[in-house]
Amino acid sequence: MASLIGTTIEWYDFFLYGTMAALVFSQLFFTDLDAATGTIASFATFAAGFLARPIGGIAFGYFGDRVGRKTSLIASLSLMGVSTFLIGILPSYNTIGALAPVLLSILRMLQGFALGGEWAGAAALATEHADERKRGFYGGWVQLGSTAGGVLSTATVLVLTTVLDKQSFLTWGWRTPFLFSAILVIVGMFIRLKVEETPVFQQMQQEGRSRRIPLAAVLQRQWKTVLLIIGMHLGNTTIAFLTSVFLLSYGTQQIGMESNVVLMAKFISGLLLMTLVSMPVAALGDRIGRRPVYLAGTIGLMVTAFPTFWLFDTGSFPLALLAITLISLANVLMYQTQGAFFTEIFDPEVRCTGAALGVQIATVIGGGTAPIIATSMLALSGGHSWSIACYLIVIGLISTACTLLVKESRPLSSRQRHEVAAESVSSR
Repeated sequence: MASLIGTTIEWYDFFLYGTMAALVFSQLFFTDLDAATGTIASFATFAAGFLARPIGGIAFGYFGDRVGRKTSLIASLSLMGVSTFLIGILPSYNTIGALAPVLLSILRMLQGFALGGEWAGAAALATEHADERKRGFYGGWVQLGSTAGGVLSTATVLVLTTVLDKQSFLTWGWRTPFLFSAILVIVGMFIRLKVEETPVFQQMQQEGRSRRIPLAAVLQRQWKTVLLIIGMHLGNTTIAFLTSVFLLSYGTQQIGMESNVVLMAKFISGLLLMTLVSMPVAALGDRIGRRPVYLAGTIGLMVTAFPTFWLFDTGSFPLALLAITLISLANVLMYQTQGAFFTEIFDPEVRCTGAALGVQIATVIGGGTAPIIATSMLALSGGHSWSIACYLIVIGLISTACTLLVKESRPLSSRQRHEVAAESVSSR
């Protein structure tokens, strides 16, 4: 629960920024630009948070591997809470001029820095407390935090845009969700402070197995694994930020849909997948292996790329809901296995650093640039969405190839151990 709630809060803050970047930031912080350029500039500040994520992953990964998983998580949650609250009270361009977008970018980078250290520590905390036969299931709770954070941020904005008129929302309403996060952070901090350090880390400390510079150890011994994780995570992070950020802008500006319609489709899709699909997928990784489930997701990304936009381009709410659900299902198949998959691959002494490094570099390449690339490709293709579908298929091919190259991380069952031992005796 400590991993789930803390991760939910951090992703609520992170996704909230993306939603506001699509809806209002171009009008508040880039008023001297035309609509299209302002949207790209707004998405550029969104991408700035991703540039800081690998640095945050290295910094908090160091503390997670050297000082403890719990200490790292408390620090990352505190930083995320402060930076998000400050966004909520930040003056607009009309008040302080060019300083406004500069400060917005700085706060966004602090958000990215904090989130960069959150995931790996939370995944290690959950899986290292779990029975090895159920690491996939318990690691799935960490992954569920991302979906829950997205659903919570979407629901909050949906309520505000429904209750308030456009001018009130633009004037002051958009600030409310950022200020509300302070309450969530206090609750998450209270829970995390009561959690014990993981048995794996305690044993590692007792045996003196910690690495003085975890990053150096990762780059020396497991750099190939880091590269594979980067490629694997590209598919997941690209889908996540296309659906959470780009489709909102695309639906309202290109298709002519109301923002509430797109938000409602995102909310219902996220809620359905979170409650009905996410945890069974995580448990499936314990039964048949992490890699087969992950491959189903990477292939699903390629299969659903064109149908997603064919359905969404109709402007129909039911078909838009189906479109978001289809491609998000592929995302769930990848994402729900990562909690166990990406942590098990690395040695305990460098687990937080290695997992964070691979995932966060992928988010810079894939997630942070996805809204900008999609917006630019849409403009270059004359407004035709097939260009974005082709982009998704290329990303899917990369993730599929890397998944095929990585080794299965699920521990062998007792029957499999017996078979391996029998084969060893037979060969001798």
